[in-house]
Order: sequence, then C-alpha cells, then structure tokens
Amino acid sequence: MIIALAALATSILSALAGLGGGIILLAVILQFFAPTTAIPIHGGIQFVSNGSRAAILREHINRRVVAYSAVLLFPASLLGVAVATAMPESATRLVIGVFVLIVAWRPTMLKWRNAEGIPDRAFLGLGAVSGFLNSTVGASGPMTSPFFKAVTVSHTAFVATAGMAQVFAHASKVLAFSLDEFAITDHLGVIAVGAIGVSAGSVVGTRLLGRVSEDHLNLLFKVVLTALAVRLIVRALLAL
Repeated sequence: MIIALAALATSILSALAGLGGGIILLAVILQFFAPTTAIPIHGGIQFVSNGSRAAILREHINRRVVAYSAVLLFPASLLGVAVATAMPESATRLVIGVFVLIVAWRPTMLKWRNAEGIPDRAFLGLGAVSGFLNSTVGASGPMTSPFFKAVTVSHTAFVATAGMAQVFAHASKVLAFSLDEFAITDHLGVIAVGAIGVSAGSVVGTRLLGRVSEDHLNLLFKVVLTALAVRLIVRALLAL
C-alpha cells in the first residue's frame, strides 16, 4: 500500500515537473528492499510510469534525440550492474542516500554547464551516462534533464521526450539486472501495484500541467527527499 501510494504521488510529480518523482519512489522502495533488488523493481515501475506519460504526450516527443540516447544504454547498464552488485549493501545505501541529498539541495552539482545548443549526437554519450547511473544509484534524471530541456521547444515537449528516453533507460536497467541474478518473477506483485499507481498518476499529472505552483512542488520535493535520504544514510552507517 505504501509503495502504491508513493507511486501515485511521485508519478503526478514527474508529470508536472518532468523529473523528481522517480528518485523519491526509489528512496521509498529502498526502505523495504536491498539496493540490488530495489533498483530493478523501481525500473519496472518507472518503465510503466514514463511509458504512460510518453504515450499520453506522444505528439510532443523529440524522437531523434530519444533514438540517439538509446544506442549505448544497454552496455552502460551492464557496466552499472557489475559495479552495483560488487558493492556492499550498506555502502550502496550510503552512496544513494548522499546522491539523493545532492539532488534535493545541490542539484546544480549534477549539471554540466554546456547543456545549451548541444548537437543531437551528444545524446549518444548522455545515454551511456544515463544507463550507468540508472543501474548504480537508480536514477539519472537530475543529470540528464538539462540536456533534454535544451533540445525541446516547450515544457510539455521536455516532459514527453525525457519520459520516452527513460522508458528505454529503465527497460535496459531491468534487463541488465535480470541477466545477473535478479528474478523479476519473484517481484511481479510489487511491480504491478506500483505500475497501477504510476499509471493513474500520469493521467492526473498530465492534466494538471501548468496549474500547480513550481515553488510548492520544489518545497515538497526537498522535504520528502531529505527525510528519506537521512533514513537511508543512518541505516547504512549503523550497519557499517
């Protein structure tokens, strides 16, 4: 029930802002599962979340950019899985907890300054970065979003294009973990519950585009992420 409600709320947030909801959902799932299980579960749910959002806004997708970003996703995801599975569980929680705090309070640390006027071919490298981050810390949106923002003509187009790119990213992540030791069939119940929540959230969120104050969204985003990240860090430090 907690994951279902979190999936609903975070999908609405992602539909409104274009990013942010996925990393909150990951932090929630990490309260119940080990990182190497939570990350692919999160990938399965986010595949549906981003897919439903991209389907609703399909006319606004920059397909050329999405295609470039998808080329190197899978090999980069395999590398990310190798790194994630080699790290101790507590160390992974600590790294993700710190990453989440940076996303909440210092997001500019994760952004490159030359995100303006970039060529479409640059998304080949960006896709590789996305695949690696999605498989190690579970999310790549905070780092990749400025680039998608730079090559889309409106906020709606940004939400649609970033969502479609994340569909491929999360599919690559789940496949890469499944080729390791993750048994997706053992977690279909959790993924299905989350998928229902994110699908409903995408419908609600896309209808609210432009109607909700970004300042209120940012405050909620910071408060929730901080609480979840602190719990992850404390849990990791106690285990270490």
